[in-house]
Amino acid sequence: MWLWQDIDHFAFNVSERLSGTEDYRSDMQFSPVADALALRAQDHVQRLRAQYPDLESVARSLAAQPVRSGWLWEAWNAGVASALVGDVALARQRFAAVLDEEPITPWMDTAQQTTRELVAMVRDRDAVRAWALSSIASCRQKLRLAQEPLEKIFGAATSV
Repeated sequence: MWLWQDIDHFAFNVSERLSGTEDYRSDMQFSPVADALALRAQDHVQRLRAQYPDLESVARSLAAQPVRSGWLWEAWNAGVASALVGDVALARQRFAAVLDEEPITPWMDTAQQTTRELVAMVRDRDAVRAWALSSIASCRQKLRLAQEPLEKIFGAATSV
């Protein structure tokens, strides 16, 4: 989940199925299954942290995804990450894809309005960074997450 989306629920922007399903029959039967799943999840979190050690890695990964009609958040997140690392041309391209989507729900209207605001500031990395920090802080509060220092991401001693 990219916290700059500033939403009040968890979303799975990077995900994959790690295993099949297991039926619950009893606590005794399911307890070792749950333990094994928790260990696999812990290992996978470590792999994701290695895959995305910094903002540049996030931007490269998101930029590598093709633009697909109907997948607004993919293009939007790639645009945000590109703007944060200073790739103005790619940010504009991905934001254009977001604005090309038919806004069939209120959340799409909101996303497109935010996109227009980002397009207006895309050349100013400090403005994009300030917007992102504010959005991340808001999202963390909505999700009741602890504040975390963001110096690894943004290179400054800022806590959100």
